[in-house]
Amino acid sequence: MAETVSVVIPAYNAAQTLPQTLAALNAAQPPPLEVIVVDDGSTDATTRLANDARARVIRLEKNVGAAAAKNRGAQTARGAILFFTDADIVPPRNAIGLIQNALRDAQTDGVVGLLDENIPHANWASQFKNLWMNFTYARFADAPRIGLFYTSIAAMRRTKFLELGGFDENYRGASIAEDTEFGQRAWGRGARIRLEPPLRVTHLKRYSVASVLREDFKRAYALTLMRLRKRGEPFFTSVPLFYQLAVPTIYLAWLCALAALLLQNSWLGLGALALFFIFFALNMSLLQFLARKRGAGFALRAALFLPLDVSIVGLGMLRAAFDFARGVRY
Repeated sequence: MAETVSVVIPAYNAAQTLPQTLAALNAAQPPPLEVIVVDDGSTDATTRLANDARARVIRLEKNVGAAAAKNRGAQTARGAILFFTDADIVPPRNAIGLIQNALRDAQTDGVVGLLDENIPHANWASQFKNLWMNFTYARFADAPRIGLFYTSIAAMRRTKFLELGGFDENYRGASIAEDTEFGQRAWGRGARIRLEPPLRVTHLKRYSVASVLREDFKRAYALTLMRLRKRGEPFFTSVPLFYQLAVPTIYLAWLCALAALLLQNSWLGLGALALFFIFFALNMSLLQFLARKRGAGFALRAALFLPLDVSIVGLGMLRAAFDFARGVRY
């Protein structure tokens, strides 16, 4: 007999998208044992809409952040499996069955899925961000074990989750890195989490170019602080090596170009061109993926955007290093 599944959804002022998430879960076959919405101090209709959809609601009087909200849901859940998702995610009808089947293997502690390539927002920034996340995680389809627990779509046996200590509640805001930290911790303690490619969900979040840059800065900041805080511990990252190398490359290219302009030195100008060429060569697999999915024009726009985006990521990393030196840890 398949193990029972409790769905845990942290929600903060999620009235715009939560009904679609809950409607999808109510239509799931097989159904979950329960759907728990943890209303993290919302000031909108989140609680009412969750009650209307027959979810079990845990109402927090003040906003404590996604990490603590998810932990509250996990602590009260009755299912043998915890299925974490967000209030702007639409799971497929067979999500519960896919999770149950994946965890029939006693050696598997948890599974994560993918953001589907198709989303309801047609604007370039939303499409780019969604495809980037799909590209990043899909690379691990054949890995026997990964250090990721991406809670837009992630599930784990409740006993293992509690044994690992749940999410780090020092992360107080919206979900940025607490799930990554949990995945790192699970990886270091030998937990077996794997990617389940058929488990694909639709992300309803709409991005602008500015919000992509803001989120990438915040994520780079949080991940760099985590890496510095956990130095010497087992490390697993979803960030491709080519992207990691692209960060110093773009900064060297900008510095070389600036020096060439200031010094009127043609050799420095050629050096800058060479570094920009290397930068785009490093990102070629991503650009080819984007061209296959959305066409050459879309990929060209991504190529023009990437130098700025990667530079912003670098600023997040530099800010984190500076704050860490001052004693900041989260």
